[in-house]
Amino acid sequence: MKQIFCIVLFSVVLFSCQQTELEYSCDPVINKFVLENKVEFSQISVTELTTYEVALQKAVFRSWDPEKKRNAWLDKLHQVLCSIPLTKPESDHIQKLIEHLEVGYFLDENIQKNDKYRAKFAYEWLNYANKYLGWSEQFIAFMVYRLYANQSRFDAELSALKSINVGTSTNSESGSCNCNISSDFCSGSACTSGCTTSSGCGWLWSSPCNGSC
Repeated sequence: MKQIFCIVLFSVVLFSCQQTELEYSCDPVINKFVLENKVEFSQISVTELTTYEVALQKAVFRSWDPEKKRNAWLDKLHQVLCSIPLTKPESDHIQKLIEHLEVGYFLDENIQKNDKYRAKFAYEWLNYANKYLGWSEQFIAFMVYRLYANQSRFDAELSALKSINVGTSTNSESGSCNCNISSDFCSGSACTSGCTTSSGCGWLWSSPCNGSC
């Protein structure tokens, strides 16, 4: 299925989500592909999800139910705890994020109702990671703006973008909104406003996409 998708992806002409009624992606081909394979995608693991191109990863993630989304992040964070050498303060900090991901975290009504609390938690969590743990901007991005459990996958994504002279946005969905202006990562550039689409950007992919890298 992945190979079939890669073949058709090269012929895509991208449109803005503001110009059409697309449920999972601003790209009509990706959107159609996810719709047609929604049941199959609902059964894949986070490890399998991260073998896809980022634009498809995010579209599939948007198609999942709230608990599938929550479990994907929990699986990723637990894998990080088991696979990356960490100090106790670092492990404790990741555990704090795991505990923050309570049941119902990705329900739309909870996202809206708890917006200020989540924004405060995210700010404090990110600030501590940077100032007290000394985590780089790129490592923080790997932790909360990508579902990869292996940092080398994230590094490879950035290297590939640079090698083909594409802007190094870690939320790249060429030609569309691809980041959140309040909390996101655009390597070497800023997330600037000017568009609004569905969720799937920013903190744990739970924020709206309202800017472009």
